[in-house]
Amino acid sequence: MGALLRPSSVALIGASANPAKLGHVILKNLSEGRFRLYPVNPKSESILGLRCYPTVLDIPGKVDLAVLSLPAEACVPEAAACVEKGVRVVAVTSSGFGESGAKGRRLEERLVSTVKGSDTRLLGPNTMGAFVPSIGLDTLFIPREKSPRPEDGSIAMLSQSGAVSVAFLEKAAASGIGVSACVGLGNKADIGENDLVQYFSEDRRTKCLALYLESFSDGRRFVQIAKDVTRSKPVVVLKSGRTSAGARAARSHTGAIATSSDALVDGALAQAGVIRAYDEQDLMDVAKALAYSDRIEGDRICVVASAGGFGVIASDYVTDDCQGAGLRMARLSRRSEQALARVVPGFASIANPVDLTAGVTDEMYDAVLGIVQADPGVDGVMMSLELQPPNITKKLVGIAARRARSGRAPIVVSAFGGERTAGVLREFESRGVPAYPTIWRAVRALGALSERGHHLRRRK
Repeated sequence: MGALLRPSSVALIGASANPAKLGHVILKNLSEGRFRLYPVNPKSESILGLRCYPTVLDIPGKVDLAVLSLPAEACVPEAAACVEKGVRVVAVTSSGFGESGAKGRRLEERLVSTVKGSDTRLLGPNTMGAFVPSIGLDTLFIPREKSPRPEDGSIAMLSQSGAVSVAFLEKAAASGIGVSACVGLGNKADIGENDLVQYFSEDRRTKCLALYLESFSDGRRFVQIAKDVTRSKPVVVLKSGRTSAGARAARSHTGAIATSSDALVDGALAQAGVIRAYDEQDLMDVAKALAYSDRIEGDRICVVASAGGFGVIASDYVTDDCQGAGLRMARLSRRSEQALARVVPGFASIANPVDLTAGVTDEMYDAVLGIVQADPGVDGVMMSLELQPPNITKKLVGIAARRARSGRAPIVVSAFGGERTAGVLREFESRGVPAYPTIWRAVRALGALSERGHHLRRRK
């Protein structure tokens, strides 16, 4: 897996000088990487200022990763040449294999048999490949101007769908969330989620694993691996194909054979300590909360707001078992209430939810956060932020980040508003504070942190 995700040399077989071809887009994306790059095209001497080689066998020195951007039929002989060359990993971006019917399945079997028994591993086929921002590895065949990439971060994303992974990356970039890596699994003919989960469990840059799966390569093995990994790192999975209609769609997409019982999947993931997401936004929301905060130790939540209405909405979401997270509103100690009474206006509420009113200031938020974080009856804090009051400034971002780093109870932020509010939320993200544009998404994140804490306590 190191040759796939930290290669010292990459060959692109099917590199093209034609900007309309996928082989050109991939080469352009790879050209900014910090590794040796070898375009392979027998009809060109150079592309983008890089010397071209007629075949992979003509490349001097070793090749860690070879990316095949070719028609499906042409991939089998090129994979054979990669095996002869001693390439460590071959990533086949082409579709037209097992997901396309009987003929494609036979072609995929030939591709797998080509690498079987050798020291060469296969990623895909039907994969976007890998994106690792720390070294500039980007095998995606999507132009960066059409889909901006995120900065380096702490979430590793594994996806059986290329489109889901690209959308995840674009949304992360827009939200100010960084990723350590993103890998498209494709048809998982060889390398699957189990290989990569094991790799990222030992990757110090990765704090949380987020997976989109349509099927399990080996479900029993996945549960065994995840049980071990979740001792030290959180794992969140969006498993689709939950219904008969979804399972049929998965077969035509990646050739996946989904399990017949979603209840079995649900129970197995819970047993392994995996947090389950149910849509693409939920996957990202939960992953970033787990990456930044890892867990909360219980289910007692304190809501701090400067608008009474938002505090009431948050209280409903915190405690509702059906339309909420099913957590508890923390009961503040008398000592905390007395401390709050000395800080907030006399007409403000010092019970939970704490209502700071429109007279709130940055300094008031700072003092209140310190008080409720120190309360032994508080496990997590939901900070409902309103930027409109006259005495609130962007200094509040630094205050919340400092409190999140040093305080006992993790902080999750929500702020509902327009473009200015969205910009401030990105600033929170850049400081490692999970921030959300709606109250429900912030409370849902606290629910996932509580679930993680519950699992770890149960494991002890």
